[in-house]
Parts: sequence; structure tokens; C-alpha cells
Amino acid sequence: MFRFFLFFSLFFVVACKQLDLTSDKIPPLGNTTVRNANQQITFLNEIIAEEPNIPDYYYRRSLILFEIKNNIRALQDINKAISLTNTKSNYFFAKAMVLEALKNYPEALIAAETAEKKGLKQVDLYLLLSRLYYATKKPIMTVLYLHKIKQIFPKNPDLYYYQGLISYDIEDTLQTIRYMNEAIAMQPTYTNAYKYLFRLRQQKQQPYAALEVLKLAMQQPDSKQDAEMNEMYGDVLIQLKERKTAMNWYEKAIALDTTRWQAAHTLGKFHLEERHYELGVSYLQRALKANPKIQGANYLIGLVYDYHLKDFVKAKKAYELALAEQPDNTVIADLVQKMDKRIAYEAYRKSPQFIIDMMRKRQDSIRQSEIVPDNGLPKQ
Repeated sequence: MFRFFLFFSLFFVVACKQLDLTSDKIPPLGNTTVRNANQQITFLNEIIAEEPNIPDYYYRRSLILFEIKNNIRALQDINKAISLTNTKSNYFFAKAMVLEALKNYPEALIAAETAEKKGLKQVDLYLLLSRLYYATKKPIMTVLYLHKIKQIFPKNPDLYYYQGLISYDIEDTLQTIRYMNEAIAMQPTYTNAYKYLFRLRQQKQQPYAALEVLKLAMQQPDSKQDAEMNEMYGDVLIQLKERKTAMNWYEKAIALDTTRWQAAHTLGKFHLEERHYELGVSYLQRALKANPKIQGANYLIGLVYDYHLKDFVKAKKAYELALAEQPDNTVIADLVQKMDKRIAYEAYRKSPQFIIDMMRKRQDSIRQSEIVPDNGLPKQ
């Protein structure tokens, strides 16, 4: 047993030394690779199998799972740790972070408040609380915690970003610009701050000013790799009548995030207009995969397969999906029946019977021409 715990201690000194498993200080999350994280998880699995009632083991594993974005399992582990001991404030802080990542803001707020009640007093917790109060539409509490942060760490960019969000919500344009610019000055990679400056310019119908915000943002690597930011670039170029260039930005957005269905839908329609039918359909299908409720997309795909690509089986399938969306649409219902006839005829054309029938018709035509001459009189 002594050898077991000695090995365990050495493992954490080497691989997990960033984290304090027992103190109430907020544990910094290390930048371990997925491979190293998996190795640590495997090791902890073995430890937990032998010592299943030690809460710190579950806590540590939940943090590693959180680092690699396996948030469902991370939540299971931190809940297990809390069930074994509910006295440690850092456990509740970890739970709040996981729940925030899962976008369960009300429960995340309860966990964060519990962490504070149990004695945790850290800027990171106050930042988390300010985010959660904002997400749960409690602006007064958001301001209160932003004030706490300002007393401890007045140069924190998040402080100014959330003040900017509150100003944005109450439509205070000057304060929104001021706070977001402050956040960017402190942290030039603050992508979300650029986004709100962009939205503000768009709302004011200032596309050239919005474009300048994006140009500044795109000087930062984080913004270049942000799918929403790339889609925003495409949106403003559409406004400025630069459609073809906009499509390049939409393509970048989809490459970064396949769920950007608006970009895929716009690309699909653009390529159909350019008569790139197969490419247009592929983008429309990607858009539908991300959002199956896009009105009219299946009908449009059906029309393309029907009239341009002549694939009546796929056309029928698309029309059927469109009819499921609009069950009372008689036009689409008629198209489904029309496809049944076309599919049957195409199957007949590929069958041996079609060749036999064509030969028979040809023979009948020859026979008829021998009986009736070109002048229409019977042959003598």
C-alpha cells in the first residue's frame, strides 16, 4: 500500500503538479495534450478501482476530462466527488465551470454561489459569477461582481468586456464602444469584444465601419480561426455588393465549423445561381444537416435533381422531405407522384423489354413504309 501511494504521489508531482488537489484555491488548468490526458485518466481509473471512496481522485479526473472537453463525464465525476464530501469549495467551483461549458447556466450559478458561500474568494470565481449572472439575466448582480473584480484586478479585460455587454443591452452606444475598446487594448486577441463592436456597427447600418472592425480583428490568429468571425466578414461583404469575395469567407467559416448553416445555405444558393448544381446541392445538404428546419431547402434540392441533374430518385426523396414540412402543399404532392412515373419510365428504359419494344417499333415502321409509299398512295 505504501508503494502504491508513493507511486501515486510521484505521478502527480511529475504529471499534475499544476493542480492542488486539497486546497480551496482555484486550480489552474494545465495545457496537457490529449495523449497525456488519456494517460492520466487511465492511471486514475486504476487508482479509483482500488480506492473508490477518495473524492479527490474523482475531482482530479473531472478536471482532466474538462480540459479535453469531455464535459458529460467531467460532470459525473465532480458530482461523485461532491457526494463523497460536500465541504470543499473548489469542488463546487469545478462543477460550475463544467455546467457553464454545458450551457446549463442556472445550475452553474447555484454551484458557483455555493463555492463562494463555502469560502472561496478568487477573481476567477467572481468572473465566473459575473458571466453566469449575465447569462441568467441578472444585470444588477453582474455589476456587483464586476465591481468586486475591479477592486482586486482593475486591469482585467473580462471586466471591461462584461461592462460593455451591459451597455450594449441597454443600447448605450458610446459606453459599449469604450468598454469593448478597453478590453481589446488589454487583450488584442479578445475575439468576442470585436464581435460586439461589429454588431453595433451593423445595427447602426455602418457596413464600412463594421468592415474596419473585422479587418482589425483578423490581424489576430484567434479571430482568423473563429468561424463566426469569418461568417461575419462574408455578411458585410454581401452588404457591400462583393458577393464572390463573400463566398470565400463563408467557405472558411464552414471549414472551421460545419454547424454554420446560414453560411452553407447562402453558398448553396449562390452556386445554384452560378449553375454549379452539384456543388450547390452539397452545400444545401450541409446546411440541412446542421439545421433540418430550413424552409424551402429540400424543395429547392428536389427541383435541381429533377430539372438539372435528372436524378429522379433523389428528386423524389427531396420532394418527400419537403412535403413532410408542408403536408398540405398540393404542388409538392403532385411532384412526388410525377417522380414515381419518371422513375418507373427510367427503370423501363434500362430493361431488356425496352430494347425489344424499340426493335418491334422499328420493324413495324419499316413494314409500314413498305406498304405506304412516300406519296401516300398504295404501292403498285
